[in-house]
Amino acid sequence: MYTTLCGFEIAYEEAGQGTPLLMMHAFPLDRRIFRPLPAARLITFDAPGAGESPVPAGIVSIDALADAAAALLDHLGLARAVVGGVSMGGYAALRFVARRPERLLGLVLANTRAAADTEQAKQARYEMVDAVRREGSAEIARRMVPRLLGESTRRENPALVEKVTRWIEAQPADGIARLLEALATRADSTAVLASIGVPALVVAGEEDRIASPEETRGWAGQIAAARVEIIPRAGHLPCLEQPEAFETALSAFLARLGS
Repeated sequence: MYTTLCGFEIAYEEAGQGTPLLMMHAFPLDRRIFRPLPAARLITFDAPGAGESPVPAGIVSIDALADAAAALLDHLGLARAVVGGVSMGGYAALRFVARRPERLLGLVLANTRAAADTEQAKQARYEMVDAVRREGSAEIARRMVPRLLGESTRRENPALVEKVTRWIEAQPADGIARLLEALATRADSTAVLASIGVPALVVAGEEDRIASPEETRGWAGQIAAARVEIIPRAGHLPCLEQPEAFETALSAFLARLGS
């Protein structure tokens, strides 16, 4: 399904019944990283320029993703929901906290961080912008897949390695470039953590080279009602690498919210 949100044409879908759960995807992927949950009304959408959402004419920002998430809830007639995301989606979820805290039933932050990019990280992103515009999406897949997937996955699950590679290669190069710029310019959300007044599930992959369990435990400790789950044998994408463990953690979190 498609709708226009905050000036962007957005592809979205919803599946299931129960607690509304809006999840935002990681870069440089799309909403296919999520599977339906039995006990949730799962709502997902492709960021502008990712998946089935067209590359927009204007600038994309992480704050704009958060606003699009709120607008999608409006479109679906939902006043409140559990909101979360993986990696880039987690950055957007934290901006949702900053901009729409009254609309939260709970929060899911997976394989992400609260801090903004360092200058070195920003430079690396802009170098990737140049690379994708020069060499295409396959170059981003070549660089990113070894960082996104944990050692266990790369050694034992070649089919998933190939699937993630194909998904990234299929993303439009200009869409990847726009989202890289959004990531580089995102706001620091560290100050938001102490203000979170709803239960939060914080997920990390045991083998994550981008957002390590140690780093994750550090910032998650600033959230009053946070539960940290470390997914064994997973890197930056436990939702794909260990989907049963990821979904069990999510389902248990939603059950606690409803109890």
